[in-house]
Amino acid sequence: QCRMRWKYVSVDEYQDLDEAQYLLLAELVPPGGNIFAIGDPDQAIYGFRGANVGFFHRFVQDHPDARVVVLKRNYRSGQKVVRAALQMVRPATLVPERVLESVVSDEIPVTIHEAATDKAEAEFVAATIERLIGGHGFFSVDSGRAAGDPDTENLSFSDFAVLYRTEAQAPVIEEALLRSGMPFQRRSHNRLADNSLFEQLLDLCRSCQWNRSKVESKLSEQSRTPAAKEDVEQLLAWLFQAVELYGADSIRDRARFSCDVDMWDPRADRISLLTLHAAKGLEFPIVFITGCEQDILPLRFGNMSSPEADDEERRLLFVGMTRAQRRLILSHSRMRLWRGKVRPMRPSPFLDDIEESLIEKQRDVLSKTRPHERQLTLF
Repeated sequence: QCRMRWKYVSVDEYQDLDEAQYLLLAELVPPGGNIFAIGDPDQAIYGFRGANVGFFHRFVQDHPDARVVVLKRNYRSGQKVVRAALQMVRPATLVPERVLESVVSDEIPVTIHEAATDKAEAEFVAATIERLIGGHGFFSVDSGRAAGDPDTENLSFSDFAVLYRTEAQAPVIEEALLRSGMPFQRRSHNRLADNSLFEQLLDLCRSCQWNRSKVESKLSEQSRTPAAKEDVEQLLAWLFQAVELYGADSIRDRARFSCDVDMWDPRADRISLLTLHAAKGLEFPIVFITGCEQDILPLRFGNMSSPEADDEERRLLFVGMTRAQRRLILSHSRMRLWRGKVRPMRPSPFLDDIEESLIEKQRDVLSKTRPHERQLTLF
């Protein structure tokens, strides 16, 4: 009956199928059936959730009459970004003799920035955004941060994404952006049902009988930080939309199958703070990937590591690097508050696989003092 109802099946991100999804597709699509699948094995990054890229490699075996089309052109990223990403992922590639060519004509190098500490790294991110955007306030001009950049004209806050491996890296970046006064939205790949605010807001909505005015009135009495206030507003918007579409009884089930990044608003003029997993499928003119350090990228716990896990970490960085359209900035710090202690850190070994001709290296170029002390004039 299901096969008669759905005669054509289209599957995106086929490399991320788990066993249950694979078996479901086998039931929906009989041998010789109509199935259209899109995927990239080098973007297989969900092994920890049970995804098995082996199902992708079995596609032709399962569907011997399938027509295979290999896509070799990249319409998103600059040439040096594409070449750097390919070199970095090559030791872990699942696509032998892979070819990927950029059709974008620019030759902007990949920036690798070394910061003294994680806080200095966060300040570098904030200052660089201010400089590229041309400054958003008098402080930016007075401090010398807003020098402007002719290569990045007409940028807005929504053109920037700051990516990181774990949620633990986000607070220090948030602090730097809050001090600068720049707006941002923070999202992860965690389930909405695991959000500590979810149950609180759900209970509040039910106690107010899903009357939005009552809910907002009660929330207005509570004081929250700007970041938390935004999280509440967006989660509330998701709740009311889900109720309208699916009914109140199915809210918890919907939240179990939805991720925090599903609330990411592409229309908001805000800097996006995202885990590398949450950034998959998105693209931005300017991308920062912070914390490119040993034991963070690749992420390791103690002495526990495996070649398979490290390979997936490489593919995760490949996903992050190829989110960049115009500029890619990879950063790492020499010292970081990590797992409760300030620790010395080493650059990620993944960076060693990118040839020097594709990169531009920086090291703590920001000054703690103002470049001038003269009074600014209006004329």
